[in-house]
Amino acid sequence: MTGNNIFVYGANPEFRNGLGAAKVARQFGAKAYGGGRGIVGNTYGLITKNLTAGFIEKETGIQYDKTGYRSVSPKQISENIDELYDCARKNPHLKFFLAYKHDNARNLNGYSSKDMWELFTKDKDVPENIRFHETFKALAYPEHKFRLSYENEPSGLSR
Repeated sequence: MTGNNIFVYGANPEFRNGLGAAKVARQFGAKAYGGGRGIVGNTYGLITKNLTAGFIEKETGIQYDKTGYRSVSPKQISENIDELYDCARKNPHLKFFLAYKHDNARNLNGYSSKDMWELFTKDKDVPENIRFHETFKALAYPEHKFRLSYENEPSGLSR
């Protein structure tokens, strides 16, 4: 992932990037540990899971009480998505490729692909430079005007 392409992956507030898409993100500039919110290298860590009970995020002051699956509430994930979308709007020259795919598996954060799709799209004005994997076409409605495929998929995004 180079140039104007940003790899958006599910992260934890400590940015311990050791598994799944977070591990892949290290190839694109994410640090193995640390880094924080926003764009780091050619990555954007979207907080969707917590690993340490009682962890307090320095940047925001948010305290995460739960750990593991579904440890970050849908409300908080939705707010984190809003922050991602604000970043995308402020950087229209960048393309943000979401690491999520629609399948029957549960994500490492404990939410299904359908759950995540709803969080990314329900009552949201999705910026034009956000790119969803083409497998989400099964969940999209005709009124969805945002991009639903990795046209000319950047190297390294295939699973």
